[in-house]
Amino acid sequence: MRKMSLIAFTVVLVPLVSSFAATPGPAAEDVKARMGRAAELLAKRADADSLAAAGLLNVFKNPEQSLRQVAQASAMAPGRADLAWLHGQLCRTDANCDPQPLEMRLRALDEKNGAGWLGALARASMRGDEAALTVTLAAIGRTERVDIYWTTLIARLTRQVASTEAASLMETERFVIGVLSGVAIPAYQAVSNACKGERLLRADVVEACRGVASAFLNGDTAITEMIG
Repeated sequence: MRKMSLIAFTVVLVPLVSSFAATPGPAAEDVKARMGRAAELLAKRADADSLAAAGLLNVFKNPEQSLRQVAQASAMAPGRADLAWLHGQLCRTDANCDPQPLEMRLRALDEKNGAGWLGALARASMRGDEAALTVTLAAIGRTERVDIYWTTLIARLTRQVASTEAASLMETERFVIGVLSGVAIPAYQAVSNACKGERLLRADVVEACRGVASAFLNGDTAITEMIG
């Protein structure tokens, strides 16, 4: 049932993203302007989803404001793992923001989700820290799934933006998906690089990579990998 749901959502998602990418210049600028008005309206509301949606709409226009709004939204809903994930992803784009405490918070909120370890794995890979890479890979392999809350964020944030009536539901959904595809999807290359080549001559790495593969199959990355 889960696989069929993913397939059904993918059938809808592909044309939406393709349509967003192919939108003509003037039309795209008009939608951006209306989304800017939506962000202003959402910022005046007092609920976490509205502030998170405002932050998402401001990602490329005003990154600092975007990070502040999503951070505020996450603080307002401390039990929401989806907002913690989005906050962490935006934090990684700001040189003055340390994502590690946010990653630790996500692991505490959703300990069965390996997504909370992806940042640590990427940093270990960039440093060439073999010991940290092995430990982090094993941590992901012990989780049940790798889930970046893709469908949850789309559903929640699209609903809030659409409520401003600044754009049609289809335009809003395309815009939210387009922005999320740029900021919420992590780089999966560090994972694949950690599970190939000479590293697979080690039994501990093979075991960890089998666990990672299982966690990915049980998560939402079947959708996000085809975009990011």
